[in-house]
Amino acid sequence: MKKYNKLVRDKIPETIEKDGRKAVYHILSEDEFVAELDKKLNEEVKEYQKDKSLDEMADIMEVLYAIIKARGYSIEELEEKRREKSEERGGFDKKVYLEYVDKLSSEIMASVSDIKALKKWSMIPDYEKELLLNNVYCHGCGTTTIVDYCIINDRFGIVLQGKCEKCGASVTRCIENGD
Repeated sequence: MKKYNKLVRDKIPETIEKDGRKAVYHILSEDEFVAELDKKLNEEVKEYQKDKSLDEMADIMEVLYAIIKARGYSIEELEEKRREKSEERGGFDKKVYLEYVDKLSSEIMASVSDIKALKKWSMIPDYEKELLLNNVYCHGCGTTTIVDYCIINDRFGIVLQGKCEKCGASVTRCIENGD
């Protein structure tokens, strides 16, 4: 007996039984079906990555069509969304391979910290710096970590201005003198 425990095409149990074996299966609920379709898509993509065959491409499309239907969309809606994105961002015809993105000069200037602020920052023990950097409030994410920050001197202490690690929104962390 070989266990599979996976979503299969509709006619697979019939094929197994025509071969003289017994297929034990059940019908999934809608929620189970959608979850299994997502797993199946990953499975089919892995199989395509191994042999790059037209058969595996067809399997990917079959699963994708089932996902479209299960999630309440139509193939036409998907094609329209694909066209919109292609018009807005282009396709892959030009074979563009992005290596990196340089910062704008305004971004470089914003990341420069002032000397007085750096001196104050250097006086804070490393473990406290870690706590401060990892305890920043983001309006979208709640408590987060500040990244790509600059350190600014303030009459009350120092200010860290940067981005939320989770969503990229601008965040600020004020550190009062004596904190």
